[in-house]
Amino acid sequence: MNPQLPPLNPLRVFECAARHLSFTKAAQELHITQGAVSHQVKVLEDWLGFELFDRSSRRLRLTGGGETYAAALGGAFAQILRATQELVSTGAKQVLTVRGHTTLFVRWLIPLLPAFQSAHQDINVRLTASVEGVDFTRDAADVGIIYGDGPWPGLRNDLLFTDELTPVMAPTLAAQLPTPCTAEALLQLPLLHSNRRLQHWPDWMRAAGVTRDVAVGDMYYEDLSVIYQCATEGLGVALGQLRYLEKDLAQGRLVAPHPLVLRRRRGYHLVCPEARADEAKIACFRQWLLARTRGAVPS
Repeated sequence: MNPQLPPLNPLRVFECAARHLSFTKAAQELHITQGAVSHQVKVLEDWLGFELFDRSSRRLRLTGGGETYAAALGGAFAQILRATQELVSTGAKQVLTVRGHTTLFVRWLIPLLPAFQSAHQDINVRLTASVEGVDFTRDAADVGIIYGDGPWPGLRNDLLFTDELTPVMAPTLAAQLPTPCTAEALLQLPLLHSNRRLQHWPDWMRAAGVTRDVAVGDMYYEDLSVIYQCATEGLGVALGQLRYLEKDLAQGRLVAPHPLVLRRRRGYHLVCPEARADEAKIACFRQWLLARTRGAVPS
């Protein structure tokens, strides 16, 4: 045992007593005597060199240091409990944690996962969603899917798919446009902007050879999923990532009346630390996912 660590059993007893503010209730939870609780707490206090409980009043109270210490221990024991429950529930299976954007998970990755889980039943894929890019020094993630140009120092990165952006809208809104649809007519409608992708509409307009100022009816959102839902409800025109909208377009919930698709090298990359790139579960997931995106038959 690390000699700098305090004795673990007294830690467990102290956390329980601090949570209940009662040696009696702690004894009941731990199935030991009240005297044993008092003894274990005294062992920890002697090891630390100061008291954790204020015993001057009739009610059991924590000292200031004891209260801070108890809160930290409560979080640590909760983390141990979660890890234990995960281990028991997964058994011999490995857990692969993927960090990425909610919209990417919901509209692209999750529909692919049943096939992966069926082919690789020894790996459980866990998704952790965030609007921020993955930071492997901070996040408990094995791999991440991030948007950008790459490469990123220290990371192995594999391009999954590139931008294919085109205006999409509800059929009822598209009915207001002429046939064939012109960029000028389309831009008279309210535009739905992403606060995280502010250059998308200007880039598309530049490719279409048109300009337009921000209009009163334009709307701005943080989440692409919200933008796509607003477009489906006829609130405006979204600049849609075609990989995300294949089903909506095929089923007629959205239409793409203008033929221009903005294609560029920027896109979504699967990333992981270079030092971990050859770990079995990471390499397996990377190879399988790249096979899906490049049209090969994954094993």
